[in-house]
Amino acid sequence: MKKKELLSISLALVMAAGLTACGTNSTSETQKAPEAGAESTMSAEAEVKAEEGESIVLRIMDSSDSTQERRKVFNEEFMKRHPEIKVEYTMMSGDQMTQTLTTAIKSGDAPDLFALPSGVKLSTAISEGWYQSMSPYLTQEFIDSFETGSLNEGVTTFDGEIYALPEAANIVNSLMFYNKDILGQAGLDPENPPKTWSEFTDACKAITETGGGQYYGLIESGAAAVRTEIELRSFANLAGAKSNYYGVISIVDGKNPFASEGMKKALNLYADLTKEGSIHPDSINLDAPSARAMFAQGKAGFLIQGSWCIPTWREENPNLNFGVMALPVPDEGAKGGNPYIGAQPWMGISAKCQHPEAAALYLTELFGKDYQSLVVSDGGFVSCIKGVNEEAMTDTAMLEYYNLAKTSGKLCPDPLALNPETAEVYAKVKEVTPNLGQIMQGVMAGSIKDTDAELDRFSDAVEKEWESAMNEAGVDKSKFQFDDWDPMKDYDYSK
Repeated sequence: MKKKELLSISLALVMAAGLTACGTNSTSETQKAPEAGAESTMSAEAEVKAEEGESIVLRIMDSSDSTQERRKVFNEEFMKRHPEIKVEYTMMSGDQMTQTLTTAIKSGDAPDLFALPSGVKLSTAISEGWYQSMSPYLTQEFIDSFETGSLNEGVTTFDGEIYALPEAANIVNSLMFYNKDILGQAGLDPENPPKTWSEFTDACKAITETGGGQYYGLIESGAAAVRTEIELRSFANLAGAKSNYYGVISIVDGKNPFASEGMKKALNLYADLTKEGSIHPDSINLDAPSARAMFAQGKAGFLIQGSWCIPTWREENPNLNFGVMALPVPDEGAKGGNPYIGAQPWMGISAKCQHPEAAALYLTELFGKDYQSLVVSDGGFVSCIKGVNEEAMTDTAMLEYYNLAKTSGKLCPDPLALNPETAEVYAKVKEVTPNLGQIMQGVMAGSIKDTDAELDRFSDAVEKEWESAMNEAGVDKSKFQFDDWDPMKDYDYSK
């Protein structure tokens, strides 16, 4: 049953039903409901009551390493404002979190609030009973504070029920950082970084030769298949593959784009860099935080990641002399932009959480303007809350990243947002392995030599799997096809 009529119920009204502990055995006092006509709001002043001597425990897990210091402070301040609630926060790398969460969910011991693991569709998580709807605990005022497009049916919302909130506004998260000092040592102009693929490969080769084993042209988050796939799709789209963002599939000329000319050219770019020894040899074993740290230590000239690197470097490596640039484009020019989609699901309330109103209170304050402004002002973070970015973004590197992301990035079609019925297909489709990210890992490890043949194999397997899932779900293939998509422009979602 839809619960939209409950969205404007205040937190105080929700809590009037009484509380049980989220993760521990606690009970609460009953609150007096507000008088009729009182303003409905989930404000910081709303209180969650617990019996004397007992506390409500909120266990929270995500992989937001770039904001973890701010979160620690926020959690301490939150507990001071709400002494009846104890926050137990765990931050892990993406791969670690996925493994830990999978085990915890299967054992019935999931955290009360947890981020959706990479590669898992929210529709799948809901169908498997991971999350509960948070709609009854959110006010319309809070929902309206999100930027347009942040909460989409089929993405964060299903049948009108909100199951997850996005962590941030989604912008391109695969721009290129470069070490100006290393470029200078290799005889390159640090104020004029490479703009084309051939200039980039030449620069990587020159840096590697100059480094003599101390540093290399490019360092990769090779252990994170999600990151390698995002990068491959980004380069492929620049070459005209019409490949949209990680985790979604689009159909071009009746087929997926994974064996397209643009995709093959992009994978060959990585194969060439590998053959020349221009990629740091440790890359295949590095997760994103490790690659980011090694880049800051002067181990490579280039790194492809997102804006989250900036606040970490400001804190841990204040002397790092880095610049940010758009991804180099094919020598013949770009045939598409760096693809991205709208805000994606991040944090949801566990279906096992016994105290969802306290979890919703935490989320409400986490997405409040005060905290959002702080993380935006640190750099590396783009808020999905109205008005925050315009007021709080002051870091020069972040402003440069933000502007490059807006000019080089192109909003691509997301079937889930445009045709919510496609969620049924995502819930049924089985991932083909090795996937694109794993193929990239194989290329960088030197175990995949014939890249074109590997993409042909992958494309054929994907086609069969998706057709099977579409047939089972009763969803027509046309729901994944967007003939009006010009990859050089932002996709028009208003059509």
